[in-house]
Amino acid sequence: MNREVVVIGGNHHNTLSILRSLGEKGIKSLLIVLSPYDPKPFVGYSKYIQKKIVVTNINEISSAMYSLHTTAEKAIVIACNDCISSYLDMNHNNLSKDFVLPGSKDEGMITHFMDKGAMAQLAVKSGLNIPKSIIISTANPEFESITYPCISKPLVSKNGSKSDIVICEDESALRKYLNHCRCDKIIQEYISKDIEFQLIGCSIKEGDKIIIPGVSIILRQPMNGNTGFLRYFPIKEFTYDKSSCFEFIRSTGYSGLFSVEFIRDKNGTDYFMEINFRNDGNSICVTASGMNLPYIWYLYNCGENIESELCYDSM
Repeated sequence: MNREVVVIGGNHHNTLSILRSLGEKGIKSLLIVLSPYDPKPFVGYSKYIQKKIVVTNINEISSAMYSLHTTAEKAIVIACNDCISSYLDMNHNNLSKDFVLPGSKDEGMITHFMDKGAMAQLAVKSGLNIPKSIIISTANPEFESITYPCISKPLVSKNGSKSDIVICEDESALRKYLNHCRCDKIIQEYISKDIEFQLIGCSIKEGDKIIIPGVSIILRQPMNGNTGFLRYFPIKEFTYDKSSCFEFIRSTGYSGLFSVEFIRDKNGTDYFMEINFRNDGNSICVTASGMNLPYIWYLYNCGENIESELCYDSM
């Protein structure tokens, strides 16, 4: 197999995990690094790169893709952050002529579901529990229906970062926080959690086949980053609402790498938090466990059989 694969991400270990996962299978990637401030991003020094382009603005990505893509066959694309996933989604009709893109066949659909309000509605329709939630405008917030303590998050993930997720103990704290915010927020009730877990997987053919090899449970969160210390173990050792979770993923029409985040409360009830329509920052632990999801995505889009790579029992 010599199909081109284009990896698009920031200067982050998320992008490195894709390069390594594919590289360990003998595939050197074409890399586009979105790096507004560092002209020599460390990601660009991976030994698993064939060629690379560094861009400073997301609107440069399309031209960079065509600069790297040189074969008649469509290049396979993997996205490593929310902004890039949305960009590919919003330019799907043009780019899909020459690239195999993650996302939905309907342009704009994945960006629509990146809105946590739309995401929550679909989760409930699919049978998942969600925390009590309210959407507020930072320009004209209303506080009457909010239960404290609460968690405030950007309504659309690509408009914020992990540091924008804040726990507020009372209305005074929430008002103070919102005074410094520019994007609209979704405010959720605070769930006293037993565990926080994440399902990292790959959706094939709009959810016709959904691969979730295992589950990661956050053990503790470092003060200086958004990736914590975690435990990863096989999905067969973990109980969750598989049917509702799979129904939710299918309903988005999404194909590609993903992660779904949940909180389990002290009574054992699981609450859906969000889905990430892209490779997850913790995904290297899945590759290390024996299931190489980026390679599976690559194989499938090359028209190869993926069954030999689905080694659930060896994990």
